[in-house]
Amino acid sequence: MGLGVQLCLLAVLICAVSGSGGSAQVPQRESEVAPERERMEEQATEQPAKEATLKLTGYVDATYLYNFGPGDSTNPLNFPSDNASRGDFNLSAFWVRLEKELVRGNSPEAGFVCGAMIGEDATYYASADTNTSPSGPDSSSIYVAEAMARIWLPELQMEMWVGKFQSVIGYETIWRPDNPCITFGIADVFMPQDNTGVLAIFSPDDLFDVGVGVGGCSGQSNDLGASGNGDEYAVMSYAKISSPNKNAFVQPGFYATPSGTHGANARISLDQNFYYNWNLLGEWSPLFANDKWKLAFNTTGGSGTGDTSENIQESPTTFVTGALYSMWSLSDPVTLNGRVEYVHTNNNALTGTSRLSGGDYYDYTLTLGVKITEGLVWRGEGRFAWGAELMNPRASGLWTVATEIYYRF
Repeated sequence: MGLGVQLCLLAVLICAVSGSGGSAQVPQRESEVAPERERMEEQATEQPAKEATLKLTGYVDATYLYNFGPGDSTNPLNFPSDNASRGDFNLSAFWVRLEKELVRGNSPEAGFVCGAMIGEDATYYASADTNTSPSGPDSSSIYVAEAMARIWLPELQMEMWVGKFQSVIGYETIWRPDNPCITFGIADVFMPQDNTGVLAIFSPDDLFDVGVGVGGCSGQSNDLGASGNGDEYAVMSYAKISSPNKNAFVQPGFYATPSGTHGANARISLDQNFYYNWNLLGEWSPLFANDKWKLAFNTTGGSGTGDTSENIQESPTTFVTGALYSMWSLSDPVTLNGRVEYVHTNNNALTGTSRLSGGDYYDYTLTLGVKITEGLVWRGEGRFAWGAELMNPRASGLWTVATEIYYRF
């Protein structure tokens, strides 16, 4: 597809979002469209064609969210652009990814990936290396989410990523169309965002991958934290174990910043002199369901020692989260996805609320989607988030409705 055609489709898509009522359908659980990170993990065990190709892929995503709450109630764990109390149209993201495929053979090979995003989501991702969240979305912001070389070493059955890559733990991704729901889950708040460094992925068996890496702290474009602290680094690891029928997998992971993390991801700031995060996720699709029904879970927990230096005064913090997902393909073009989440924190360091003691937070979300064409998808969503003093300033719960249309190319 030529660039001119893609730009025309983009213009038509935006007009459709802002000017049409929207009859809809959900993707068929996006079974053919795996998340960006998942595609890369699968390639670590596949044998592609013997000739590398250059691919340009991406998507454009437009959303409208309306929150029902008293006054200016907002959820501090959301993006500010997702908190609009009276509704807001967003160009959430225009994502472009250029990839030279990694050809795996009997000799060392190399490829590369470079992916960038513009739009309102990119505003928050791009500013994640500071302690100050942007005051409002800016659709002109650009976020370089991936920029890395991929190297295949056949003697070790190892693939290396060198450069900038997304977090290797956590179930949801920065790419909204790759997630089961339009809105981001509250458990995703506690995940690292991206790292710049080196990741080694060993694939000794078709059903087993293990990755080990080191890089800059989450959301940092270099080794300097938001408060000017240098030599901050993160160590990370994960293992992915798949069933013989490839209908299930579990993936434990671990992330730690031994010298402290003094930055942020896109939704929360962290000032902790030592911080770690463990994660366990998995998926299962019963064989009798023929991939028409999928269950997933994601649980994580972590702790930090706090930071009382200078004017930071952030207390030690701990948290634990749990999330369950159920994804149904109701018919060929229609899917229905559900999400239930629970988060417990011991103080307000991560949530930014006025609550000084521990807090319990919940999220109930139902998302309907319709695949209109092979690349064009509409989704509609209802969500209820609840928690003691979760909403600022006058409510403990918030109802949200959302609609989204995106096009993949």
